[in-house]
Amino acid sequence: MQAKREQLAYSASLVIVFALPSIFVLPVAATALGLDPATTGAWIGGNIDTTAAVTAAGTLAGEESLQIATIVKVTQNALLGVVAVALTVYFALKVERKPVGVSAKRQLWDRFPKFVLGFLATSIIATVHLAAVPSGKAAIGVVNDLRTWFLILTFVSIGLEFRVGALKQAGWRPVGAFAAATGVNVLAALGLALALF
Repeated sequence: MQAKREQLAYSASLVIVFALPSIFVLPVAATALGLDPATTGAWIGGNIDTTAAVTAAGTLAGEESLQIATIVKVTQNALLGVVAVALTVYFALKVERKPVGVSAKRQLWDRFPKFVLGFLATSIIATVHLAAVPSGKAAIGVVNDLRTWFLILTFVSIGLEFRVGALKQAGWRPVGAFAAATGVNVLAALGLALALF
């Protein structure tokens, strides 16, 4: 079943609502648990869902934690495209197969999350821009400014799609499910951070 636009906006809103407290809670929790900066950074980067919130939490935790958190989060983001393609293939060909006569390529294209193409295009544009202009803070600044504006437009668009009526209709079960998944993720990310760092 394809997700509706309102459901996507609802999911994105849940991600933001749960990420905001994590910015402050995880650095404090890491200090209380006596975690070293590298482990703290790995925990933050592996647990918080948005890159901006990871950066904010890592900044609060310290420079070394910020560096590790950023590396972990960027690695997750890079793998997002691979996972999206794998899930597209699985659901298109195994779970929700279309009737005979619809080509496999068409099924894959219909199910493929088009935002991955946006990530690729943005990466190519940024790489070409940085290669074409003299290196330095000015070139990086332009790319960062563009990133900021696109993030603002993204979250404004998500906000415009969000409807309180849809929230009431969905009820509290999705919130409870998301909270439970977040709790499992907190513990799993902590366990991995301790094991690896």
